[in-house]
Amino acid sequence: MATLADEFEIHPVTITERCYELQSAGHVRQISGGVYVITDDGRAYLETLSE
Repeated sequence: MATLADEFEIHPVTITERCYELQSAGHVRQISGGVYVITDDGRAYLETLSE
């Protein structure tokens, strides 16, 4: 999370909160510790954003 936070110049807690929100929405799934993977629903949602 710290690497993402540094890259986006935001607090690591903000990254963690966003990951929890994305997981609650079904867009990502936590596989271990701070590692998340995008779900099929998450991919479908991203496709709607790029149209």
